[in-house]
Amino acid sequence: MANYRTQSELDFEKEIVHQLTIGSNQWTERKDLYEATPDKLWENFREKLNRNNIAALKHKELTDEEFNRVKARISNVKSPYDAAKILDAENGIGKIEIPRDDASLGTVTLNIFWKADVGGGHSSYEIVRQAIRPRSNDDDSDRRFDVTLLINGLPLIQIELKKSTVEINQAFNQIKKYAGENKYTDIYSLLQMFVIMSPDSSAYFANSRPDEFNKSFVFKWRDKDNNPVENGMDFAKSALNIPMAHKLVSEYKAIDEERKKLLLLRPYQIYAIEAVLKRIKEHENGYVWHTTGSGKTLTSYKTAKLAAQMPSVDRVVFLVDRKALDDQTVGNFRAYASNDDMTINKTDNTSKLRQALLKGGNNIIISSIQKMANLVNAEEQAQDEGRNTRVAKSKLLDKRICFFVDEAHRSQFGKMRQDISNAFKNANWYGYTGTPIFHENRKKFQGDRGVTTQELFGEECHRYTLVNALEDHAVLPFNVEHVNTITNVNEIVEEIMQKQAAKELKKKGQELTISEENDIKNELNEMSDSEKESYLPNDIYENDEHLDRVVDYILTTGPKKMSLGKGNYNGILATSSIPMAISYYKKLKEQKKLHPNEVDKDWPRVAITYSLAENDDAHKENMEGMDEAIADYNAMFDTNFHNNNEEINLYNEDVAKRTARRESYYAHLKRNQEINLVIVVNRLLTGFDAPKLNTLFVDKNQLEYANLIQAYSRTNRLENNDLKREGQIVTFRKPALSEENEKEAYRLYGGEGSYEELMRPKYMDAVAKFKSEVAHLKRIAPNADDADDLKGKESKADFVKTFRRVNTQLNSLTMYNDFTWDNAEEEFGISEDEVQHYIGKFQRIKSEIQENPDDDEDDELSNLDFSLSIGSTVLVDYDYITGLLKELVDMRNSYDSEEEYQENMTDYLQKEAEIQEQINKYEKSGHEKQAVLLREILSYLDNHMVDPDKFDDFVGQYKNNKLNGLVNDFADKWGLDAEELKRVAIERHRKVEEGSHLQKLIDHGDLDHAAEHQVDDSLKIPIIYNAKANKSINAFIDKEIDAYL
Repeated sequence: MANYRTQSELDFEKEIVHQLTIGSNQWTERKDLYEATPDKLWENFREKLNRNNIAALKHKELTDEEFNRVKARISNVKSPYDAAKILDAENGIGKIEIPRDDASLGTVTLNIFWKADVGGGHSSYEIVRQAIRPRSNDDDSDRRFDVTLLINGLPLIQIELKKSTVEINQAFNQIKKYAGENKYTDIYSLLQMFVIMSPDSSAYFANSRPDEFNKSFVFKWRDKDNNPVENGMDFAKSALNIPMAHKLVSEYKAIDEERKKLLLLRPYQIYAIEAVLKRIKEHENGYVWHTTGSGKTLTSYKTAKLAAQMPSVDRVVFLVDRKALDDQTVGNFRAYASNDDMTINKTDNTSKLRQALLKGGNNIIISSIQKMANLVNAEEQAQDEGRNTRVAKSKLLDKRICFFVDEAHRSQFGKMRQDISNAFKNANWYGYTGTPIFHENRKKFQGDRGVTTQELFGEECHRYTLVNALEDHAVLPFNVEHVNTITNVNEIVEEIMQKQAAKELKKKGQELTISEENDIKNELNEMSDSEKESYLPNDIYENDEHLDRVVDYILTTGPKKMSLGKGNYNGILATSSIPMAISYYKKLKEQKKLHPNEVDKDWPRVAITYSLAENDDAHKENMEGMDEAIADYNAMFDTNFHNNNEEINLYNEDVAKRTARRESYYAHLKRNQEINLVIVVNRLLTGFDAPKLNTLFVDKNQLEYANLIQAYSRTNRLENNDLKREGQIVTFRKPALSEENEKEAYRLYGGEGSYEELMRPKYMDAVAKFKSEVAHLKRIAPNADDADDLKGKESKADFVKTFRRVNTQLNSLTMYNDFTWDNAEEEFGISEDEVQHYIGKFQRIKSEIQENPDDDEDDELSNLDFSLSIGSTVLVDYDYITGLLKELVDMRNSYDSEEEYQENMTDYLQKEAEIQEQINKYEKSGHEKQAVLLREILSYLDNHMVDPDKFDDFVGQYKNNKLNGLVNDFADKWGLDAEELKRVAIERHRKVEEGSHLQKLIDHGDLDHAAEHQVDDSLKIPIIYNAKANKSINAFIDKEIDAYL
């Protein structure tokens, strides 16, 4: 094998290995396994397996046949999710069960991994350098893995190294490529974690299916004080030492049953867990301040689970403050706990809560604070009446109970929290919040004094702020716009000031003079915008003129903000009251008819959700409004809810799930089953986790401090970095005051200067940044055609990286309302047509590399990220051109006779030429297949009449017929189920992360049929068929049928 590595890279590898083997580290370099083949790694694992299971094997080591069964069991693992389940099989011990050759010995359960056995006992830690991963077929290549970390002989961590001059992103792309080549199979099938590093940079991420690798979930390391750990050597010291490396692939990971994924914890989550466990051991209270969207639910679950296993803790109770969070927390906890030997007890009523508390055991009890307060009050009443209850007899109130409180900034300040604390005298309390209450923003609740989070829970355990999260790319920044619907503010304020002055003068028997009126004008001129806005009454924002402007803004800009047709995100409209919410619902329903959308004719699909507590003023009009909204909802989504106390919670739950699109059913809804906009009063503005939500429209009285951060943070969850780059916020009331509140909130929760870091730049600053990238691009290729003349890999790599930056900046720029393509060449240095042409050249280089991959593992061009999100930047797209074709059909059908058609032939041919020109532009932007399809349709229309009302159906059927023909031919060639292949193709096209469906499709393939059809007997061998089919299916989808999906 060629020596493709540089000396400096080899030196770095040696330094990392040396660091892991010195001092208190327990890693041992196996120099005898340098360049180990799979067989050598299997032999090493076999030796460990025999030694660690000598008793279970009854001192009879595994025979060759028995070990082959072990190998088959490991090699047949289908995904990292399944691998994690094996490693966590029972009581934190990974197990494999096989039959013995000697029938008298029956079956044997072999232990392969001990979660809790860290740094001793059965666990061994070994380093292997340059392990060889041989090719699986003639189209494949041999590969080497830089450094592999073995625990008990199993490769559980793989490290991919790069020299200083190479971005570690290339290591990520390389790993993703290897995964597509099935290199993480057989002995590597249980791999849990990847580390990518150079001397200057480092990161880690969980193993995934080949189609599910996502750069959004590549994590940087930080120390306990949140200082970044970039240097590769420092990363090795902090994260790859024992016990940390062992814990990262055991206790500090989670298996998400809902999404069938392996998750690794981030450093700040680990530090918070360790800090709270330390407090529990010391019988001290505390709270965790981790910014909204940073994974507090997983952090709190892991901590509660470990607390429940501590002998000194009698019960663990997780308190939430309302039913919606109760249901969400139970769902999340059960998704994590199903493979974790942990029972999650949801208590539907006070009686069940009492039973769960009395029963005890190694579990987590989840309750609303209201149910817990009811139980405590019932016990107090029983004691006052002299009754001896089961709770009293059990001395439950004297036991050591750890209360974990989610959303600790909310109503736990109230009397219920104090009653519970007084009753459980030996309890400890641990709060989790992204927005602690400080002295600046503490509030007073009726009957209680205002308290801060620290006064309530004790000292802070760990902190991870908005700025920290933004630096880590753990959350997105915000794109905030303040829309002013009141155009005559000075007039209104002057009138208010005059009335106030006149009122005061009248008390004295005086009238307002012209001089005093002039004084008011002068005072007004000296006022800041926020001072003026403080005079504006709230009801000025509740008239039809204001509502109409807001609705027009949403219907006009919403499709762009929510990436309709691309990411298909959704939004929330937060209103000041239920009557306002209903008014907005009716106006949106009516006015959307005036804003037809070519991409989705029914956009936006709107729903309302509210809690019963918000409906105290629910009179007949409100109820009728909700009746209408729920009836529309049932018609849209084929549901059957009713507006009554029994069913409104079920309706609200469906709205929340359909908006979040997290659960498997809701994650794969068709477009016509998705909510595009949900109208709320207070619901969903805190504690609601919805990565597909990217826009918040705010038309309610001023949000401040915690409420502002919580509401805005609904939009900045990670989802797809190419399509969702920021949380979109639009406010419609008092813009200057809104901006001041934002600055105060971000100062409090992000630190000084955080406002500038968290908010997008001003439009002209964004334009300047875009122009700079365009100038760099044009130095490489002055026009798009010059990209064809680029020589050598370095110049092509420079073009690809630069154009990706141009595209990223452009996608962000289009989100500004000021953005327009008018005078673009003068303003930006590039026109829209040029952008499309450059896209085409980018796609050509991408195809060239994918069709002729370089075997050099450090080849920069081959390892570049070629994903490109066009977002909303290119107006000439498939939907635009089909719209033009529809206009052509309308024109043809408007002629009453052949003679009239002939008379207007010039206009008709001019329209055809316009369409052909747009198809040519579209083709230049890298959409050759789609352009062919559009030309076919245009040609068909020359000779056939199509009903204008059925044009969309005609285009859909035309595409579908083409698609079915291609799919059926390919499925027959590979012995695949055609319908399942089509499903996989649609998921890949939509970037839906369902790799399990691809694997299932291949697993059910007819190998003999494929071998016969392709005259290739090697396809009868499963591993070869698997590798070739996987590669061919992905290429078929991307290159042959993507245009028809």
